[in-house]
Amino acid sequence: MEFNSFQCRICNGKLVPGLNEVRCSNCNFIEHPVKETNFKINTDELKRKISSREDFLVLDVREKWEHSLVNISGSVLIPMRELKDKINSLDKNKLIITLCHRGVRASYAARYLLQNGFKNAKYLEGGIDAWANKIDNSLRRY
Repeated sequence: MEFNSFQCRICNGKLVPGLNEVRCSNCNFIEHPVKETNFKINTDELKRKISSREDFLVLDVREKWEHSLVNISGSVLIPMRELKDKINSLDKNKLIITLCHRGVRASYAARYLLQNGFKNAKYLEGGIDAWANKIDNSLRRY
């Protein structure tokens, strides 16, 4: 299998290997950075932020059908494949907590935001599944 057959998790563009990283040829997302940072938030931390009415955005990067099944009230839906085109609609100075089903897509989305000048992006560890399991068990799980 050739390396260039792999696709970017943000925009499905081709990944191009470099000396210290693997970058998307379309959106410049660094798929495999040399240095990974810790930018996750757990369900208890998110619950505290919601309860204290802190100023932040929960950005849901799942597909529309997933969001229609279950979501966190007040979250904004921008599916992962649309993030590149809608990134300018987001406030670069605001805390943005990305969310997906189990946290994988959200971690890529948060890193993409950080790589594009956002000051504070995190992802919800375990995603909506962990939220439904640990915080609000009335929510539907899939």
